Amino acid sequence: MTIGIFTAMQKEATSFLSDGTVAEKVGDFSFYRFKLGRNDAVLCCPPYVGEIAAASATQLLITRFNSNIVLNFGVVGALTADISLREFVYVRDVVHYDMDTSVVDGEPAGRYGCFDDIAVKTNEFLLNKALAVKALPLVRCASADKFVDGAEQKAALRDQFGADICDMESAGVLFTCNFNRVPCILIKCISDSLGGGYGEYKLTVHDACKDFFNFAAKISEVL
Repeated sequence: MTIGIFTAMQKEATSFLSDGTVAEKVGDFSFYRFKLGRNDAVLCCPPYVGEIAAASATQLLITRFNSNIVLNFGVVGALTADISLREFVYVRDVVHYDMDTSVVDGEPAGRYGCFDDIAVKTNEFLLNKALAVKALPLVRCASADKFVDGAEQKAALRDQFGADICDMESAGVLFTCNFNRVPCILIKCISDSLGGGYGEYKLTVHDACKDFFNFAAKISEVL
């Protein structure tokens, strides 16, 4: 089995990469091969953040590197006071809140006609496997090409979409996997709280990323 791993930023990939890990370039994307237990793994770091880069990277992991499953690790902002800094969560479903075709078809913001609901579910089988390794909160992610800064913006996302966290890549990863019928799981760590923003993110992001490799290794053991 080949496990594809996506991190939106190089700093999120640090725990996966040793001094001897060599990058393989595909266009502007960097890929790194290593072992994750008995499984082969390949990690992708894109040239920039955002949903388009995330979708492109995920497609390359699937078609170029033959990934059977995709794991996405990343840092996120909390939209509720119930989630603490540096806390890990599993994403249950994702809303791409930038999508809005309401003027054409009357559908609400976030609605993709090809999916059953506004909130698109992650893979239940992989989620149950991960929960057996470590029980963590299950959350909804509001995802779009915007760094959400400040409690007022965060509260608005929470109230409109029922989301618990926000980021800039989950929709790109999950939707691409679903279109290719490849299961994926999204594992996130909180880098800024409900009342925090970019300043808090800068102080916590490195600590939030340091255990990503250990988490991936434990999950790979049950796949």
